[in-house]
Amino acid sequence: MVHDPMTERYLYILITAIALLIFTISFFAIQMLYPLTTEVPFIVRTQDIMEELPRIRPLSHKGQNPDMAVVGFMVSHYVSLREDYDVMALDRNTIGVQAHSTPEVYQEYLRYLDLKNPESPVTLYQRHSTRRARLMQFSMLSMVEGRAEAVFEATVDNKTEQQKTQWIANISFSYKNIALDETTGRPKPLDFVVTSYHAKRLQDMQ
Repeated sequence: MVHDPMTERYLYILITAIALLIFTISFFAIQMLYPLTTEVPFIVRTQDIMEELPRIRPLSHKGQNPDMAVVGFMVSHYVSLREDYDVMALDRNTIGVQAHSTPEVYQEYLRYLDLKNPESPVTLYQRHSTRRARLMQFSMLSMVEGRAEAVFEATVDNKTEQQKTQWIANISFSYKNIALDETTGRPKPLDFVVTSYHAKRLQDMQ
């Protein structure tokens, strides 16, 4: 068999050209994949202990009577449940008011919410507005008799403007002092019940 050097040279050139063509096509095909524009989410495990621990704020400061601090917190919480309005949180707030009210006070609250009442927040705000109560001042009139006074600012927000008014609430309540269970040594469940609640507007605010 006779080998023609010229034929073999042309064959090598052809194979090399085909290889270079394949390499060029592959190179540009790979380049078109970058940069990646699709964001791929992934989970990263962290050891940030500050995000895992609950953050607790003390109810009282040094030297303050713990029962006074608890009552102040419960009154503030009750005022928020009763005076806040958001149609999405109405059921939750109503359950909260029921849990901390006598049956008579709870029925008064239901009459206040009734659509027949022109001052009902359900009638006034419906789904277009919300109302937020911010406690401004708390006064314990008598811990023994269970009487307190709370001044709060109510903000009505209809997404285009806000209207602020100042109110005062007179609250009567029954409360059993903090006590420890003799068997477990743990604090007994709090017993705080509102026996009377009356709120009136003091002034409009700009």
